[in-house]
Amino acid sequence: MANSKEMESKVLQKIKDVLAADTGIAGYVGTTIYTNHPSTIKNPHLPAISLLLMDGIARVNVPGVVDLAVQIDLWFPFDRYTIQDVLSCCAIIRGLLHREVFKDATIDIQISQLLETSTGPLMYDEEINSHHYPVRYSIVAI
Repeated sequence: MANSKEMESKVLQKIKDVLAADTGIAGYVGTTIYTNHPSTIKNPHLPAISLLLMDGIARVNVPGVVDLAVQIDLWFPFDRYTIQDVLSCCAIIRGLLHREVFKDATIDIQISQLLETSTGPLMYDEEINSHHYPVRYSIVAI
């Protein structure tokens, strides 16, 4: 049985894999999906998606089951993309993840619940001159 830190890593990897495999997402961000905030990266490539584990530690309520929250942030250069572009990419992500179940034997993970819990607000990040749109998901993994 994996510990919660291993599960966190596997959940982020599975979400990244699902997003990276989609041609609609690739049309917006290519393969640029970070697992840290773009402002912590020297010269980040944008547009991009970043994945952030919320609260830092997964909560284990039942042995072998991990309940956690992940924030997916969209980062689109303000001078090249409109708000509609950001929201369209968000809609693709919602279609891929919301209320979906994933089982991946290659990384030994099963996501039995993946629910979008909140979106927005749309923000502007001055440091990287980018639209910034956060979306949170509640996840139960085994």
